[in-house]
Amino acid sequence: MPLGVNARHAPGTPGAPQAPATVFAEDFENAGETPIFLEDYVGAPPLNETYTADPPWLDHGQCNGIILDQSGADQPDCPAVLKSIAHALGQVGGTNPPTNHVVAAYTNWVPPGADRVEFRTERPIPIAKPNRYITFAVDVAAVNCDQAAPLLKFYLTGNGSDIPTFTTPINPCTDPNSKPYPGGNELRAGAFAGNRAVLFNDSQLGIKMVNGQGEWFGNDHAFDNIRILDATPQLDKAFSPATVDKGGTSTLTMTVTNTSELAAKNDFSFADDLPAGVKVAANANASTTCGNGTVSATAGGASVALDGGDLAAGEKSCTVTVNVTAGKAGTYVNRPEAITTVGLNPPESATLTVKKKGATAVGTATGSGGLLSGNVVQVPVDMPVNACGNSVNVIGLLNPATGNVCVNG
Repeated sequence: MPLGVNARHAPGTPGAPQAPATVFAEDFENAGETPIFLEDYVGAPPLNETYTADPPWLDHGQCNGIILDQSGADQPDCPAVLKSIAHALGQVGGTNPPTNHVVAAYTNWVPPGADRVEFRTERPIPIAKPNRYITFAVDVAAVNCDQAAPLLKFYLTGNGSDIPTFTTPINPCTDPNSKPYPGGNELRAGAFAGNRAVLFNDSQLGIKMVNGQGEWFGNDHAFDNIRILDATPQLDKAFSPATVDKGGTSTLTMTVTNTSELAAKNDFSFADDLPAGVKVAANANASTTCGNGTVSATAGGASVALDGGDLAAGEKSCTVTVNVTAGKAGTYVNRPEAITTVGLNPPESATLTVKKKGATAVGTATGSGGLLSGNVVQVPVDMPVNACGNSVNVIGLLNPATGNVCVNG
């Protein structure tokens, strides 16, 4: 089911990872009750994806490359435990276990050879946006784990070299994300995601899964629910304190929050143009916790940038901080359109309120007509303020403003 890379995570939860968005998913449920071979299977519309593999993994006499479920017909000369594996993976994926379809790979007695392709897409999968972090997820089950275990490696494919989305192959027999299931033969199953995400710049991609295990004795498994994930981190920004005196200092914090699979993300960047009137403070104190990233924030300058930022595998978030200031009172809004990002979802607006020393209220007037239209109002602390509806009165010195929305700061 191709979904495209259009989803972005909601800003506003810095430091709290959200789930990655699914770009493409294949659950092999476009099959029926009769087993079908992987190379004959056609995925669901609209992409109608097809798949292939290297010859050893399409050797059906070895019970490799066969799509089946527990409740459907048997595959001749293949062990019944394959149906138990399909049932277990149905539990992992949250579907109806008896009718859950999987791709079986049992290697009866012929060694398939190491690092042979066990699964590969044949048609390109469109990517709606460039500069996104892409990784994968898959459900895998294995039996006979006291023998040689499968070692599954996922790659993104395209016009250039294949790009790995892992640092360690998936071993469903030993990975802590797997657990025992009923069915005999030391059956273990689990859901797995890549521990490395790739900053992908092309408009389409493919995926392939390679099995690093070359033995036949063991290496008995099945896979299901292959997914391509958009694991692009979320950028958030905030001023602290959000209100300062004119000429005072506020710390702008940019938080990069990883997605929930916590894969490593390398080489993201952003450039933020500060609102007009806001500048980097003389004591900028610019710093970052984003790996090898470099912060650019020149004292007196009007922008903040990060280049080459990193999140390590397992890391939830990192930050960029810099002190900023403004020489005039007013309300300054740092909007999303002022920031450019590579490998990051853009943030929502952040607001800095600057008041004159001794003032306690800052009003922002918008709308049409009236004495105060479009102006910012500062009121000394010893002057009472009445702001409501369409008028602002300051001890009767100002006439009512017509057609304005007034907000006390």
